Amino acid sequence: MKNEESTQDTERLLRQLSDLEGKRIVVWGDLVADHTVYGDTSRISREAPVLILEKEWDTVSAGCAGNAVMNVAALGGIPVPVGILGKDEMGRRLTQEFASRGIDTTHVLGKSEVQTAIKMRVLAGGLHTVKQQVIRIDSAGGYRNVLDSEIETRLRQALRDADGVIVSDYSLGTVRPSVFARLVRKRSLLSVIDSRHNLLDFREAVSATPNEPELEEVSRVAFGDDEALLDKAARTTQRRLLLEALLVTRGKRGMALYQPRRPRIDIPVDQVREIVDVTGAGDTVIAAYTLALAAGSTFEEAAALANVAAGLAVMERGAAAPSAGEVRRVVSGRAAGRRVVGEGC
Repeated sequence: MKNEESTQDTERLLRQLSDLEGKRIVVWGDLVADHTVYGDTSRISREAPVLILEKEWDTVSAGCAGNAVMNVAALGGIPVPVGILGKDEMGRRLTQEFASRGIDTTHVLGKSEVQTAIKMRVLAGGLHTVKQQVIRIDSAGGYRNVLDSEIETRLRQALRDADGVIVSDYSLGTVRPSVFARLVRKRSLLSVIDSRHNLLDFREAVSATPNEPELEEVSRVAFGDDEALLDKAARTTQRRLLLEALLVTRGKRGMALYQPRRPRIDIPVDQVREIVDVTGAGDTVIAAYTLALAAGSTFEEAAALANVAAGLAVMERGAAAPSAGEVRRVVSGRAAGRRVVGEGC
């Protein structure tokens, strides 16, 4: 009986994966350039006891909300980014990165007086060694200086014919709760929230995907290993925000899905061979989860697909965007795990 249920779960997930294709998902949030610099460290400076990094090459990829955009595209959806970029080198390189994937940036606001937000990671190593990250330098950008009306105009245009909305708020100033209330909440659109520090400002979305530290921040309680504290904080947050579902990502402990008057559902970590880098895994989760919901999946089914995609993402260095084909191969190889914990409340 158990094998039969597992087979049915797998077949259902495969059907849902096919339904993701062509879903139009607006990704409204903080677009950040992930700038990675690679270099050789074969010399020590005479000025100070530090290694000299001789730059070899660099890359620029889409980070934060931009990574969610790339994940939607990789899974077969049609991402519609809404955000702000400076008219500087990093802004141009990020725009080119989107264009190379066929992503329309019509609704991305370019501002000459704004600096594109950057997360620069420096990776260093010798000739025959694996390069390791030695420092990260963040430049926050000037997104808070952009008027609400300018963002609102772009978002209103993008929401036409949208199947869903991802709100990717990294607290850099692109996302405004007042604009969310006027344009997204009042239209009763499928909306999923990922907010670094402002989750409680987004009431009446359909769902949200905080990680444990973010849930601890809004509840002002450290859970540790206390599952009861986690449950209480999750249920309270769900009620305060009037969410239909709350998906809590828990790192090596997988995910916990909360729905009103239903038992908590635990989704264990997918079959990950080795965790290489967790950078951007939350962006992968919200992209896959929102796409699946837009395609008609239940919250549990959407979370299961997101779990598979996140498992693939953490096995790659940097912010990764697993393809629909990669997810399909994993799902085909095994049945989705499921464990019900506790009683509904």
